[in-house]
Amino acid sequence: MISALAWVRKGVAAERPTRHEMTEEEYARLQSEAAAEIDDAKRELKEKSMVDSEILNDPALKDFDLEHYDSPDDEADAEAAEAADGAHIFSNIKGLSFYNDDEEDPHLVGNGQDADEDEAEEERVFATDNMLVMAKTEDDISNIEVCVFESESDSLFVHHDFMLPAFPLAVEWLDFGVGRKAGQARGNYVAVGTFEPRIEIWDLDTLDAAYPDLVLGTADKKALRRARGQPHADFHTDAVMGLSWNGNARNLLASSSADTTVKLWDLAHGTCVQSYA
Repeated sequence: MISALAWVRKGVAAERPTRHEMTEEEYARLQSEAAAEIDDAKRELKEKSMVDSEILNDPALKDFDLEHYDSPDDEADAEAAEAADGAHIFSNIKGLSFYNDDEEDPHLVGNGQDADEDEAEEERVFATDNMLVMAKTEDDISNIEVCVFESESDSLFVHHDFMLPAFPLAVEWLDFGVGRKAGQARGNYVAVGTFEPRIEIWDLDTLDAAYPDLVLGTADKKALRRARGQPHADFHTDAVMGLSWNGNARNLLASSSADTTVKLWDLAHGTCVQSYA
């Protein structure tokens, strides 16, 4: 499902996008966020277990034996185990060939350097190319696909993409430099609003980025739980449903949210400068 679209101004994309390399700080941040997610999952699981326990211990439901309602049949388990014993992935490896390195393998053409050069050429963006940003969701996985349309060959293809934390609702292109490229005259970015109460701003000229260059809003989950979707002066507390960038005052981005507020953000400082309810 494609939920939002935005054109990139023609000719602003970098001809040769840079590939992002993870830093030690980003690895540490990734571990910290993973630990926080695990803690939240444990808390939710504990709350669910308490509810399930109350249901299972309800005297009115004792006769239904809900605790063993979805337990598999013993006979079915035995048949499945027997079938598994008879099939092995590596049961027939006769005739397979092995090579010590790629140069000895006759099926591989060229060397690593040639492959890198070919890949760099495929990633090249020309000034005549049209670039389109699509917010897409498939099988509950949401991402932004940066597509390039080549007019000469009349073809549209995905140049690169990046993952999103939630279902996307709005995208807006902008050229004000933020994050690692703050202070530069012009940039190539997309702002993304999702069901999360934060706005992510991604650099479209960077490949394999693990994190957005700027996030507008709070990451304090306790503060968001306290707000419970009620309007807050400094950040959104519910889904971000609309975005609009000011092409004249290029450091300003407006957003609308399900928390019934419209906010004006200063991209230079990453803060909300005005909130309208």
